[in-house]
Amino acid sequence: MKNLLIAVFLLCPLAALAQDDYEMESYWTVTGVDTEPGHFDAYMTDLNGVWQTSLDAMKADGKVLSYRVFSNVNAPADEPDLLLMVEWKSAAEMLDTPRSYFDDKAARLFGSIDKSKKANIKRGDLRTILGESLLRELTFK
Repeated sequence: MKNLLIAVFLLCPLAALAQDDYEMESYWTVTGVDTEPGHFDAYMTDLNGVWQTSLDAMKADGKVLSYRVFSNVNAPADEPDLLLMVEWKSAAEMLDTPRSYFDDKAARLFGSIDKSKKANIKRGDLRTILGESLLRELTFK
């Protein structure tokens, strides 16, 4: 037991030093989107309406801190045309928010859940989601 206490005592400063050079910041979701040929502008218009409006509402509710859209200039065929980035207040705000919250937002935005589902299906004609990542921002001190 005495050896264990000595080991913990000696390792604690090392653990503190290992985390002194960076800080863990907010969580980001990054969604890779491949727009269908000839539909880039239509998809950007859709993002400028529905996507932006819903994220602004989540910002007002304190769930989302910011969001950004990046164009992947000269993207190869196997990479996304666009990267949609959303900065969340916390992982819990993204992962643990009940579905009813999102259903309520969709119903308000589209008038009903059914209209929301139909709009999502129509949006599928404009793009293909290639993947989504959950990232944690790290900043150096």
